[in-house]
Amino acid sequence: MPRCSARGHWPHRLTYTDGFKNAEHRFPTFATGLMSKTRLLDELEAFRAWTRSQIRLLQQLQPWLKQQGLHAPEIEYAIERAMYSLRDDRLTVVVAGELSRGKTELINALFFASLGCRLLPTDAGRTTMCPTEIYCDLDAPPQLMLLPIATRADDCALADLRDHPEQWQAFDLDLEDPEMLTQRLQMLTEVQQVSRQDAEALGLLPAPEDGMPELISIPRWRLALINIRHPVLAKGLRIVDTPGLNAIGSEPELTYEMLPTAQAVLFVLAADTGLTQSDLQIWHRFIQRSDQQRRRGVMVVLNKIDTLWDELRSPQQITESISKQCRSVSQSLQVAAERVFALSAQRALVGRIKQDRNLEDRSGIDHLERYLGRVITVNRIELVQQEYSARVCEAIDMLESIIRTRLQRNEQQRLTLRNLADQSDDAIEQKLMAAQADHRGYQRSLDAYKHSLTSFGRHSQTMLDALDPRSLDQTLDAIRESMTGAWTTFGLKDAMGKLFEQISDRIDLAGEQTRAMRRLLRATHQRFQAEHRYKLPVPSMFSIVRYQVELSLLDQEAQAFRKSARTALMEQHFVTKRYFATIVTRARRILSMAHDDAQHWSRTVLAPLSGEIKENRDALAQQIEDVRQAADSRRTVQQRIAALKRENSRLQAQLTSMHKFRDLLSSDAPGPTAVASALA
Repeated sequence: MPRCSARGHWPHRLTYTDGFKNAEHRFPTFATGLMSKTRLLDELEAFRAWTRSQIRLLQQLQPWLKQQGLHAPEIEYAIERAMYSLRDDRLTVVVAGELSRGKTELINALFFASLGCRLLPTDAGRTTMCPTEIYCDLDAPPQLMLLPIATRADDCALADLRDHPEQWQAFDLDLEDPEMLTQRLQMLTEVQQVSRQDAEALGLLPAPEDGMPELISIPRWRLALINIRHPVLAKGLRIVDTPGLNAIGSEPELTYEMLPTAQAVLFVLAADTGLTQSDLQIWHRFIQRSDQQRRRGVMVVLNKIDTLWDELRSPQQITESISKQCRSVSQSLQVAAERVFALSAQRALVGRIKQDRNLEDRSGIDHLERYLGRVITVNRIELVQQEYSARVCEAIDMLESIIRTRLQRNEQQRLTLRNLADQSDDAIEQKLMAAQADHRGYQRSLDAYKHSLTSFGRHSQTMLDALDPRSLDQTLDAIRESMTGAWTTFGLKDAMGKLFEQISDRIDLAGEQTRAMRRLLRATHQRFQAEHRYKLPVPSMFSIVRYQVELSLLDQEAQAFRKSARTALMEQHFVTKRYFATIVTRARRILSMAHDDAQHWSRTVLAPLSGEIKENRDALAQQIEDVRQAADSRRTVQQRIAALKRENSRLQAQLTSMHKFRDLLSSDAPGPTAVASALA
């Protein structure tokens, strides 16, 4: 069974072979026989090449740093985080929209036309009824895994159910038999008849209306996972097909976990229906909510433009009609015109399978494919560079500052030794006494530093205790118990209030401790800069504000949910319980991330200063030794000067290598030769 990722995102971790380029024989013959080099595949291969080059660069950096004596906790942590992100090369595309907009056919045409058949079922009246996730795990057999709809009655979240294979029904997929494959995937369209009571217990009872039958038709499956061999999927692409408004709204984990984290979201409309009220509901509630920033990864697809291909109208009239509808969609949804794509997925699929280039061109799918490939890879690269590569560059800044300080200290020692060579014994004795006095004065600074460390540690422990998500679990258990039998709108509102009140108090306490630690840190740095001329860069400052903002947005979202008219109809309902569970999970995750980042910062932020203090103490001790030796032998002084000169050459080489490495880290896919030369 696929498992959740370490941070709790419910998409599972995919596993791919590093030697994929030599593993094409693992694909079915009908897939590779018709496979063409698409633009999307080109973009994914370029992205894979970039991630591998970055990983190779970081892998060579780690042993070099240890060899050069530059290894530090900050750089080690930054490299580990960057490599973890680079190895996680999953790229998620979510296809969303109302029923009968052609979402499934768009997936067939955009990603799987090379199979030479229609992969996912799209027959009239037989549409996909459950969220479907399509991926490629070369280490697992091709399978269709179906989660029964009855699991909605349990308290187990979707992410947790992925770790329980006994809850799923698995069906092997014979990739050499397209007809059998298509037949097997027809199971995605299955429904079942249940009583009103059962439908209500599962949170699937539709809005009451006159003449509602006793038996309600509901999907047979809650979630489908399809693992198939396909080159595009094996590059890390994962596709999620959502069946419509009801499915998105009734699975909060899908709504609030997968959609916001996807690299791309294709929102599908139909040209024959235009922008309907239910389309607008999905858009405003789930795709581009008011509390979110406008995302470049959201694209609007105006599908089924072939319904406007009227033989009684000129090509120009048809084009103008389609353009007018696109402009209307762009204005209504407040989306840039270049992110609205008019196409016919059905005509595109036919054109690609029959290799009819004219039909494929007319379908309009090429424009979407080109934009999609660029967006999903650029978004992922920017995320890695902003959140992880930037940390490595910050750590490099710190190391470069340390190297420059060592160079300046060495140069000062060389000048002192040159002067000693021409000094009398009495003058050297005076130098020795001055050096010993400097050493005693420095020891007093060290005593003050130890006192600051003790105070810093106390504040740090209080901060981490406040942010520790484990200490919040007891409060959450009490809240859950208080809501037993009271899963009403009022009970939900009260529970949400208690939850965010507790978290707010914890965040405020952590903020107070953080500010005290930052004041201590600045004061300590300023003392050593003023008294001992330290030139360390300003230390990075942890801020709780980012997490306060995330929790505030979550609180606003929860308030909007429980105040909405839709929530009022969900008294004692499945969705209300599941939404509360989702809010708790997300709040706990934000608190956990704040705790981890605060813990790392508190453990490493003083490392550069501590290292500088130790080196300066050692340098003062060496200065005393140099003066003593100068009194005994002028030849020893010359040997020491020569040693310092060699050390300066080594430090200059380190500085040059660090500059080259920084350039490579920020560049596009450097080759192995460039990496080797940087660390030579």
